[in-house]
Amino acid sequence: MRSAALALLVGAALGSFDRPAGAAPRASSLAWVRMPGAEACIDARTLAQAVERRLGRGAFVPPTRGEMAIEGRIERSQEAGVWRATIRVFGEGGAAIGSREIEAGQVDCRAIDEQLELVIALLVDPDAALVPPGGAVGAAAATAGGAPGAGAAAQPAPRPSIATKAALPPACPPAPAAPSAPWRVGGAVEAMGGLGLTPGPANVGVGVRAHATPPRGPGFALGGALWKSSVAGEVPGSPAFSLAYGRLSVCPVEIARGGTALSGCAGAMVGSLRVEGPAVQSRFRHERLVFDLSLDTRVRRRFVGPLFGAVGLGIAVPLARDGYFYTDEAGERRDVFRASPVSAILDLGLGLELP
Repeated sequence: MRSAALALLVGAALGSFDRPAGAAPRASSLAWVRMPGAEACIDARTLAQAVERRLGRGAFVPPTRGEMAIEGRIERSQEAGVWRATIRVFGEGGAAIGSREIEAGQVDCRAIDEQLELVIALLVDPDAALVPPGGAVGAAAATAGGAPGAGAAAQPAPRPSIATKAALPPACPPAPAAPSAPWRVGGAVEAMGGLGLTPGPANVGVGVRAHATPPRGPGFALGGALWKSSVAGEVPGSPAFSLAYGRLSVCPVEIARGGTALSGCAGAMVGSLRVEGPAVQSRFRHERLVFDLSLDTRVRRRFVGPLFGAVGLGIAVPLARDGYFYTDEAGERRDVFRASPVSAILDLGLGLELP
C-alpha cells in the first residue's frame, strides 16, 4: 500500500500516469549532472545501475530512442545549507512534464542515494514491484511461476521507509537560476610603517584604503597615505622630508573562506616627496614627483557584522631614484638622502565591508 501510494504521488506530480492502464513502461533516458562542489555525490552510471537493480531489469535507452527523458542534477545550496537534487521529466518533443526536488541536511550527499533511486524508478515504471536496495525479489514474487493464481496473489517485497517531503508539489516550471554573488566593497583606516621611503631607520604614517571585489574577475583597491616628516641629519638646519601619495591596485588573487579573505595586488603609487631645511629653507626646499610600482598581500578578517580588521605587507620599487644633496660653505657636496631601490611597507587597518 505504501509503495502504491508513493507511486501515485510521484506520478501525479510529474504527469507519468497519462498512459493507458497496463501499457508497457515508456522507454526512458537518464541524464545526471553533479554540480561544482558535488563531485563526491553519486555519479550517473552508479545511479542508473541502482535504479535498474530496483526495477529488476534494464531500464534506460540512449536519448535518441527514449519516449521520456529524465534529467537531474545535485548541488549544495549554500544559502539553505542542504543538498538539493532536482529531477525534471520531459515527454516526446521535449515538452516539460514536471519536476521534483529532494533535499537533505546531512553532511554526506550520499545519504539521499536511496531516495533518488526510488523516485527515478517510480518515474520509469510506476506499476513496477521494486526490489529493495541490495536485496532480491521477495519470496512471493519468486513463486509467481508456481501454482495457478499464485502470481496474482504474490505481493511485492516491502519497500524500505525513506524520508521524503510531506507533500509532493504539483508540476511547476523550472526554478529560476540562483542569483550571482554580490560585489563586496569596503573601506578601512590604516596605521602604516615603512623602511626606505624617507630618511631614518623607520617611517610611520596613516592611510586610507577602499576595495571592491566582483563575483568574478580581479578586485580593485584605491587609497592614499601621508607619512610623518623625518629629518636627515642631526645638526641644526638639516633638511626634513615628507611624503604623500595615492595608490591604485589590481588584485587578481582573492581567496575567501568564511569570514577571512586573502588578496594579492599589484599597482602603482603616485605622489610627491617634499624636502625643506628649517634653518635655511631657501637652500633645501624642493618637491619631486614620486612614481613607484607596488606589490602587496593582505589578510582581512571579519569580527562582528561588517566590521573587519586587516594586515598587509608590501614592497615599493621607484622608477627613478632621486638623490638629495647640498654644497656647504667650503664648496663640498654633502649627500642627504637617496631613495632605496626597494622599500617595505607594513599596514594595520580597521574598516567596514558590505555585504
